[in-house]
Amino acid sequence: MHQEPFQLFGIQHLVTLVFCFALILFIPVYFKKKSSETKKMIGVSLSVLLLAHTFEQVLNTFSFNLNWQEAFPLHMCDLSALSIAYYLISREKIYFNCAYFWGLGGATMALLTPDVDFAFPNPVFFPFFWAHTLILLGVFYAVITLGERPFLKDVHKVIGVSVMLMVFIYFINLLLGANFWYLMDKPEGDSLMNFFPDPPFHMTIVVPIAIVIFYLLYVPFWIKDMVSKD
Repeated sequence: MHQEPFQLFGIQHLVTLVFCFALILFIPVYFKKKSSETKKMIGVSLSVLLLAHTFEQVLNTFSFNLNWQEAFPLHMCDLSALSIAYYLISREKIYFNCAYFWGLGGATMALLTPDVDFAFPNPVFFPFFWAHTLILLGVFYAVITLGERPFLKDVHKVIGVSVMLMVFIYFINLLLGANFWYLMDKPEGDSLMNFFPDPPFHMTIVVPIAIVIFYLLYVPFWIKDMVSKD
């Protein structure tokens, strides 16, 4: 069966992005003024969906004939999904912090430059966009509906956690022959990394950019705090 190659920022991609971001914003705004019980119920429901997709990923690895290493939920977006899923149940802030910076940085980039080879109705297309939309939906639900937010000290904490995890993930990659966090190689699909040096030197660009993105993601709250002081 002929499969249409995925076109970055083609009509199908743009329509999908509009739908995804509309969903990400509409649901949190809609439930913002609902009762605490309703907010809790929706939060738990989102958590279940995120955890269910993580389990589904294991099945998809074999159903779609992907590399067996992909069964391990160790990509940054996978860890974002697990973090926000746990936060929505436990309300432990460190998990929100990690999900906020990893999720907004990673999942947004994944939606904008998806690592998929073929367009819909290829069976990989929908799970990819659904998974990353869920991550952002969980994060925006926490921010908009539950009123959670990061502080400057949280940026530093997440950078520290990220660096420690990066070392751990690097050795996992060596052990499994995997490419989690794209530490060993660039994504197969088109992305900004196409313009970076060849591996492993691509990380000399990726790491500083990631740190800058973390601080940029904090800027809206910094501006809000500055305005509140006036």
